[in-house]
Parts: sequence; structure tokens; C-alpha cells
Amino acid sequence: MADTRHPAQTGDAVVIYCSGFGQVDHPVGAGFPAPADTLSQTTIPAVLTIGGQSARVFFSGLTPGLTGLYQINAIVPDGIIPGDNVTVVLSVGGFGGPAVTIAVASGAK
Repeated sequence: MADTRHPAQTGDAVVIYCSGFGQVDHPVGAGFPAPADTLSQTTIPAVLTIGGQSARVFFSGLTPGLTGLYQINAIVPDGIIPGDNVTVVLSVGGFGGPAVTIAVASGAK
């Protein structure tokens, strides 16, 4: 959790859970959990910005072991102005939900 007590830092990996990101390359039947042995990645790449900077998304797909839940794994990019309410914007195929915020600390760990 990237909150004020546990802020993210540049270079950290963050995991964002979401829904409705569409087709995956290894479809899973309705009501079945996504398998852990074969990842189901979105067929359209996710785009993520944190604090207005592009984040490197290294996984976008169904969460293994859960039903209908997607996850986005990304790296917090350089160049972010630290703060308690840094804007996060996520989209797939040009469509996304409302912006959310996370806390990002300054300096190295």
C-alpha cells in the first residue's frame, strides 16, 4: 500500500488491482480463477502514469488464483514530485477509470 505511512519511492514496483480490462491472451472461463502456471495478459497494453510520468508496466492481466480481477504491475518512474496525493492514471485502449492518488516519498530507501 502506498499511503502516507508507507509511501512508494522511485524504482519501486507497485501492483494495482482493477476490473474490466477486456480480453486476455489465455482466456479463462466465466466464474473460474485465473491459473498461476499460465499468465493471462491483456491483449491491449495498459498505459500508466504516476505523477504525470510514464510508468513501465511489466504485467497487465488477470490476477492468478482469483476470478475476474485484473492486476497491473509497474515501476514508479523517476521525475515525480513527491507528495501524499500523487496522481495515478491507468487506461487500456484509451479507456480508463478516474484518477486515484498514492503517496510517493523523496530520496532513496
